[in-house]
Amino acid sequence: MLKVNLHAKNIDSKFRMALRVCVEHTLKELGVRKRLRDGLVVNLHLRHHAAEGEAMISEWANRYRPREFKVIVDHHRLTHDEYGREKGETEWAHDVIKTLCHELVHVSDYISGELTYRDSGLLWKGEWFDVKTMSDYFKLPYEIRAYGLEKGLLLSFLDFWKECEETLGL
Repeated sequence: MLKVNLHAKNIDSKFRMALRVCVEHTLKELGVRKRLRDGLVVNLHLRHHAAEGEAMISEWANRYRPREFKVIVDHHRLTHDEYGREKGETEWAHDVIKTLCHELVHVSDYISGELTYRDSGLLWKGEWFDVKTMSDYFKLPYEIRAYGLEKGLLLSFLDFWKECEETLGL
């Protein structure tokens, strides 16, 4: 069974459950087979971070065949939009989940071996990319993939979560 360890303070129980369900649902949507998902550990941290989110292979995992990951989502950075407007609770929650979906695309890429971590850094399909600017960052093929999928994954999860709420009476 997929193990999701959630490390977060001051997050209500329903949102905690949604985050855990989102991990399973998103990895399934990304085509990670059940047998493989059942052997994964995702350590999800909601905390301050240098970026809105980051996914990495856990320091204890085999980096050539990773099955344990650390995903960080800085939910504090998501309280305001790019114009400084404070987001409402639902909008904030959707942005947290969208960021989680983005990072789970990277987890999926690590699992498939398309994204690898080596001593030289991150490689996409065996190729290293020199990133000097934010413009370079947004041209990275693995970031293009993650940004391209994040909203669709969010919408898929929200539909699934609505069904869960109706079925379970949440």
